[in-house]
Amino acid sequence: MFRRVWRTPYVRHVRNLSIVAEGSKASRVAAVVPATFLAAGLGSFLVSDFKAARTDSSVKRVAIYGGAFDPPTNSHMTCASEIVHSGCADEVWLVPCGPRPDKPKLKTPALDRYCMCQVAVNTVFSPEFPIRVSDIDTRREMAAFTYDLLCSLRDEHPGVQFTFVIGSDWLQPDTNIASWQSLNFDWKPGMPEKDKFIVTGDKLLREFEFLVIPRPGFDVPRTAADPTGLKAFGPRLQWMKMPEDFHFIEGNLSSTEIRTRTRVESCKGGNLQPIEGLIPPGVLSYIRRRELYYK
Repeated sequence: MFRRVWRTPYVRHVRNLSIVAEGSKASRVAAVVPATFLAAGLGSFLVSDFKAARTDSSVKRVAIYGGAFDPPTNSHMTCASEIVHSGCADEVWLVPCGPRPDKPKLKTPALDRYCMCQVAVNTVFSPEFPIRVSDIDTRREMAAFTYDLLCSLRDEHPGVQFTFVIGSDWLQPDTNIASWQSLNFDWKPGMPEKDKFIVTGDKLLREFEFLVIPRPGFDVPRTAADPTGLKAFGPRLQWMKMPEDFHFIEGNLSSTEIRTRTRVESCKGGNLQPIEGLIPPGVLSYIRRRELYYK
């Protein structure tokens, strides 16, 4: 299910944050996002299902911006907004990944990361700005492989053209999207472990669009036969280009840096000045309320 937490632009009273969820998730969310986390003056929220339907018959282009978002930073918000400003997509959906057993360093619960993304989007952007947060992966027991995730989105939202956002660091000699794997859904206990996964990178490159964001230090060679430099990687890759005389605004702030700064001595007791100005204020309040990273 795709959900959008709508923020009222002017609020006179801070009220409880109520999130509609299915089954036992409601109690989990209530425990994770208590009303007092709004004490910093974030406003009140109303949760409703986001309706993907458009008033016209054109195909909606949605850019999928995936990641751990542990936590979401100002750079994440800037990148998402620049994708919208580029005109390469009608909407951007942030998709925080689900639990990753293969990444033991990812210790923050998926639900916390999802909530931080919602808080970030709804305190940085206006309700009309086309950036949303999807819980399609955080409600899984294990994060989906990229091809499986995009197939699930395609099944849930027929008629939407999905584009997967990657950085040019994924187009380097030591990386190969065509070798990416997925779960083999035909695998059963007792079958060889090597058959538990199958290569689907070739199908991923054939069936979905890719929006490539240039990253400093990760250039892609271009030739006369391939002026974009992208044909060598797949048939449906395109560079993100800014319109008019716009210049792409980027930042090198990573979630890793935020987590590192919260471990310094000055952060003990919830003094998070080392990360102020680097993440949305609402996310800062959430981290403090949940005592994430610095404990």
